[in-house]
Amino acid sequence: MSREAGFSKDADKLIRRLSLVALLLSRNGKPATVTEIRSQVEGYPTMTADAFKRRFYEDRAELAELDISIVSEPDPNAPGEMYSLPPSSYYLPPILLTVEELSALAACLHVLEDRFAYSKPLRLALVSLTQGRPELLSQEAPPLAVLPEADATRAAAPLPKLQAAIADRKTVVFAYYSIGRDEEHERQVDPFGLQLVGDEWYLIGYCHLRQAMRTFRLSRIRSLVRHATRAAHDFAAPADFDLAAYRDRPPWQLGASRGQALIHIDSSMAWWVEAHFAHCGTLTTAADGSVLFATDYAAARPLVSWALGLGLAATIQAPPELRAEMATRLDHLMERLGHTIPAADKPAASGRGVASGRRTPTAQVDVDRFTRLTALTTYLLRSCDPEGEAAVSVHDVCTDLDTDPTELRADVRLLNLVNFGGDGALLWAEFKGATLRVTCDLAGPAFAQPARLSPLQADTLLLAVELVGGQLPLGSSAALASAAEKLRQARQGAPPALAADEILPPHEQVFGAVNTAIKDHRLLEIEYWSEGPDTTTTRTVEPYLMVRSRGEWYYVSYCHLSQGTRTFRVATTKRARLLDEHFTPRRGVGVELYRREGIPSSEEYAARAATVWYGPTVARWIAERQTTRSLVDGACVATQPYTDEGWLLHHLLRFGGEAVPLAPPEAVQALRATAEQLRARYTHQS
Repeated sequence: MSREAGFSKDADKLIRRLSLVALLLSRNGKPATVTEIRSQVEGYPTMTADAFKRRFYEDRAELAELDISIVSEPDPNAPGEMYSLPPSSYYLPPILLTVEELSALAACLHVLEDRFAYSKPLRLALVSLTQGRPELLSQEAPPLAVLPEADATRAAAPLPKLQAAIADRKTVVFAYYSIGRDEEHERQVDPFGLQLVGDEWYLIGYCHLRQAMRTFRLSRIRSLVRHATRAAHDFAAPADFDLAAYRDRPPWQLGASRGQALIHIDSSMAWWVEAHFAHCGTLTTAADGSVLFATDYAAARPLVSWALGLGLAATIQAPPELRAEMATRLDHLMERLGHTIPAADKPAASGRGVASGRRTPTAQVDVDRFTRLTALTTYLLRSCDPEGEAAVSVHDVCTDLDTDPTELRADVRLLNLVNFGGDGALLWAEFKGATLRVTCDLAGPAFAQPARLSPLQADTLLLAVELVGGQLPLGSSAALASAAEKLRQARQGAPPALAADEILPPHEQVFGAVNTAIKDHRLLEIEYWSEGPDTTTTRTVEPYLMVRSRGEWYYVSYCHLSQGTRTFRVATTKRARLLDEHFTPRRGVGVELYRREGIPSSEEYAARAATVWYGPTVARWIAERQTTRSLVDGACVATQPYTDEGWLLHHLLRFGGEAVPLAPPEAVQALRATAEQLRARYTHQS
């Protein structure tokens, strides 16, 4: 039965559960009988006996999903049970975060807010953790920026629905484009977790169509996500599911191992493999500085592509099947280079391509409304003076809780209806222009202490730590690391349903040195490898800002060698050494521009562009991320910006004959010469 026009159909359920919690908390641990609960909790008195039993069971189960567990015990005076809510089952446990740890977590919010799909639960969690210390959330933004790609944020639109489905254990249905098969099918999936890889979100769950665990890239979902049934829950989360098992896997290890590969990496790239792929296998260093990389593989093609991308720096030594695959790919490339490629003047259709323009606001995942209401209740009640009254700014409430006036009005109307046992209520609040006047009622004191973090809030905090982590220039990453450990303990060992993934884990020594240089304004000496020309230079730089853009970490600096502002990738910094000399921050470095816009893409700063033909087997992947012109045979042609021939050569090599430059001529010559040298290494099969 709807209470008031404009309320959602779940309003009665929320009022009932808030009333139930209010009744039990107000008894200070003293159990309540079933009769007392049925007669005093808002909504129960009008139900039949059977309906009350069902709803009371559902309400307890739903609260338990939020880690709010109602305890039962035998009733000594009558058949049946009594129920209580111990303070430890509702109130935020004493996580005992230090000021430094809270400041570090608040800095994560500053870095990620409005650029992060989980900004709302992150802010609400920190509002609860910093109760009584609001100044911690109003500090200056740290010298760090995280900017998602425009298309990555648009592709995240299904996140809110999927996050809710994971929490509620609801099977979802959606149309999914399988790019490998070039097919679109309806999928029915039990969702278990979400993972952020670079700038792309992935859903991990059990696929009913394939009858197996599968990973789904959200950008390839081609329909609205809907629930498969109207049931409260559709599946039980598997006890052995571990999201961590899906992390840090290179493309060649996405499946059961079929063998081990041995790849010789010469000394010029040994540091790269050691820094970024050591977790994928073992490395044996030779006297000349080269390494032998041993890595398990589930599929040959992605490993061969990876080795091809290293050009002359990598040679597959074993097993024979991989050497044969490499030889086949090189033969294919040389054959392509020897034939005329169809021109692009008669396209069949335009590729999908990447939309232009700056980033758009990401799809926002919200906390469940019960958590939102309890956070609002605590916020308002803590604002009350000793007489139990307060006048708070509507603008301040909306800003602090990341809500809007319309949503706030709806939530206040609902809270005003929460009562139990006659006059027992939480609060009374009414809008007076731009002010919200609040009066604390009988149950108010019990709700003035913040509720425990919901699983989503705890997972969001841990995800924020993963995304920002040791990259935060706030003295030391130790504060964030210790805060994360305390949050994991508060999670009581339950595995998270959110994770970030770094296929190329950053070099901790470089991060530490850059962060210290930013914080203390110290000069930094770096040994920097420029991928394209394959040259290494030693530079002295003044670092100002860390930026995560396009799935990579960069640091914006003034470079003494170049006499200007330059951006350097962390991944291609071979070494970083702090110098004793300090620097005075310069004007005109453009820090705010990089903080707002990120690192310019290759299309924006590349001096040259190649025209590249991509074969039918890879054209779909190319069209997914850039503008293409499709040909009648399924191939496509695209413009590839580049700054130097070396980078372009390695980019084309990894496609193994499915990417051939049409122009400029020197790119064709360089690709042919390198392919011939590589092919000579695989003349004799071992």
